[in-house]
Amino acid sequence: MPKHFPAFASLDVDQITLSMGADRNGKTTVHMVLQPAGGEVAMVTAPSVTLWPRCSGDGNFGTMWGPTDITKAKFTLDLNDAPIGDTPNQDFESFKQKIEAIDDKLLHFVTENQLKILGRKNLTADEIKMLQIRSVRPKIDKHSGVLNGHTINLSTPKLAWDGVGGKYARQIQVCDHKGATIPNGTIAPGDVVAATIFANQVYTGVGGDKFGIHWSFQSVSVVCQRAALEQTAEVSAFTNFDWPMAQPYVAQVSEPSAIDVTPGTSQFGVETGA
Repeated sequence: MPKHFPAFASLDVDQITLSMGADRNGKTTVHMVLQPAGGEVAMVTAPSVTLWPRCSGDGNFGTMWGPTDITKAKFTLDLNDAPIGDTPNQDFESFKQKIEAIDDKLLHFVTENQLKILGRKNLTADEIKMLQIRSVRPKIDKHSGVLNGHTINLSTPKLAWDGVGGKYARQIQVCDHKGATIPNGTIAPGDVVAATIFANQVYTGVGGDKFGIHWSFQSVSVVCQRAALEQTAEVSAFTNFDWPMAQPYVAQVSEPSAIDVTPGTSQFGVETGA
């Protein structure tokens, strides 16, 4: 079934249903679909700043935290709540609340079925939540320990099954803000982007008893390139200072060098043999 990507704001979380199944080894699995059609849970994200995109070439292959095996390479995209220029990204906050509502729905389902899914009994929702890997993750400053934002990480394998026993290399489609495909388009750190994303899998048993949702992405819209963002008009930290030596800024004009650079000599006056 083709994926349908509505705007995130129009996705009704109440229409998402979860059910249990079993894999070939008998392990309990969790399936999440969007009713009434039973399609994948998918949407278009809010425009957000991306800081570490790997959406072209070999994705994260060979990067510091990436795989050393090309067959395990992934395209990755991070969406952050950083301001867009000087303006706080209110759309990301609404998008974040939507994703968290989906996470909460999964949390409730796992809590109600914890024995079959996790092999646990009598744990409260708060205790189960400690086992959940949430889709929206906090960014903590390593030096101060202060919360400095939130991020959502997306990934899609570079190699996909071709249906006849082999694999083919997929590409992430990059387009402009109106959806027109950009040939050989790239995503740069600091760009403002939106993406078509879908819940690729509800995973369980990671690290023993962790569970969560793996979000993949299919295409990326470059809403605004980093270079096109308006430069900050002023830095408010300096506004209230009145230093006694302060003077208005005057642009410096470069003067011609007084060093002799006539033909036949170098700029240091050494004969060049011309």
